[in-house]
Amino acid sequence: MAKAKKKKAGMTVLAWIMLAVMAVGLILSVVGIFTDWITTKGEVLGGLVSGDSSQTLQDLFESQSDFRELDEDYSIKYFDITYTCAWITLIAVAAAFGCFLVGGLLKMKLLKTIGMIAGILAIVAGIMAAVFTALMGKEMSADAGIASATTSLAVGCYLTLIGGIVGGAGAIISGASK
Repeated sequence: MAKAKKKKAGMTVLAWIMLAVMAVGLILSVVGIFTDWITTKGEVLGGLVSGDSSQTLQDLFESQSDFRELDEDYSIKYFDITYTCAWITLIAVAAAFGCFLVGGLLKMKLLKTIGMIAGILAIVAGIMAAVFTALMGKEMSADAGIASATTSLAVGCYLTLIGGIVGGAGAIISGASK
């Protein structure tokens, strides 16, 4: 008589590794959202006097809200889409992690599919957040001859981008493996 093959109980080793990768991506995204998002470097008189300042997403949000109280039409160009993409990245990585954790433990393929879609969304939103932050920085930069200010991406934006890519890639790899 032929012996019946036993089905594997629980998640595979690759699934656990990818779940850990998604957890790292989630941690990077969370840290990135709450640390310095942009850095502004200013110079006066050709570098004779210079200074640096950094702002988090929350600082930018509060700044925009304060100015909107004075002028309803005020807007930091590209900030709204940057803010939205950053939070979508964080939520998508968290959703992918949660779906794969629950889906793997309960053997629910639908949750794995949803987690894979969330992983793709995390990658796209992370890239878009970085691109729109760069565009926002370009708009916020100025050069007035004797004084100039350059705004660029800070560590928080990079961490969110890396977290979205790492978490999303973990979800895609885990979802694509059998």
